Amino acid sequence: MENQFNGQRPPVNPGKRFWRIWSPFLINWGIGTLAGVVVMTAFMTVYLATHSMDMLLFYRDQDATMKVVEKAMEIVLRYTTQIQGITALVTIPVMAFLYYRDRKREKLNGIEPNKKASVIQYIPMLIMAGAVNIVLNSLIMIGELSNYSAEYQEITKAFYSAPLGMQILCLGVLVPIAEELVFRGLMYRRMREDTGVVMSVIYSAVVFGLFHGNMVQMIFGTLMGVMLAYVCEKYGSVAAPIAAHIMVNMVSIFITYFDAYGRMLTDIWRVGAVTVVCATLASSMLLLVRRINEKPDIQGEEEKFSDGFKS
Repeated sequence: MENQFNGQRPPVNPGKRFWRIWSPFLINWGIGTLAGVVVMTAFMTVYLATHSMDMLLFYRDQDATMKVVEKAMEIVLRYTTQIQGITALVTIPVMAFLYYRDRKREKLNGIEPNKKASVIQYIPMLIMAGAVNIVLNSLIMIGELSNYSAEYQEITKAFYSAPLGMQILCLGVLVPIAEELVFRGLMYRRMREDTGVVMSVIYSAVVFGLFHGNMVQMIFGTLMGVMLAYVCEKYGSVAAPIAAHIMVNMVSIFITYFDAYGRMLTDIWRVGAVTVVCATLASSMLLLVRRINEKPDIQGEEEKFSDGFKS
């Protein structure tokens, strides 16, 4: 994704630049908010229609109104996984359209994309993603960070209380696809055109972390966002961070389902050993990922053109 234009880059209006970078995030946030409101409204409508006395109190008694709203919020929290899946399902085609439109625009503007890595090169990246996930979660457990965030505990319980199949479909597949199209496929790549690789990696990772809304997930999301943006850069395709994100979420789903962390916590040395082994594995895989040459072969293309002209 070597961002070199043929000629001078035209000036961009600051307002248009802001909208161009932030519109994917705002659209995704809007769809998620709308999905939550629809579920709440549907529940309140059904509930009040089947509870005539509560319906009268709903309009007359403020306490009764709050109780109905609280019940609606409980329903929304209970079906958080399903709502996330619906949001992702609606978001994916919108973001995919914007993503492919960006690629078409880059081609017209003479931007040479990074070379795409081969399928076999995805193996070390996937191993690295899974290992990094375990390391970060182990450090969170060792530091007992989850104890400082009731919101994190609540949302985690809601996510993993859904049926396993629903977790796999929504959290393991749909959500990673949607989030990677938003944050790496669009926001990161658009930032990169103006600020370069390093600042775009950091900025997009921080935004990704803040998007998760609580202290623990902010820390986890920011660090994971750095890895995912790096993967996007090295592999030359949004398919790479999507695959890595799916691996991260799948590892979390199955480790939680089988209560692997709960078993590890019975022995602090076991947690330490697992953390060291996974950190070593992640570092080893990173060395393999770093060897990937993602730079466009612009020089080679120029030499071919020059040879052809001489002949």
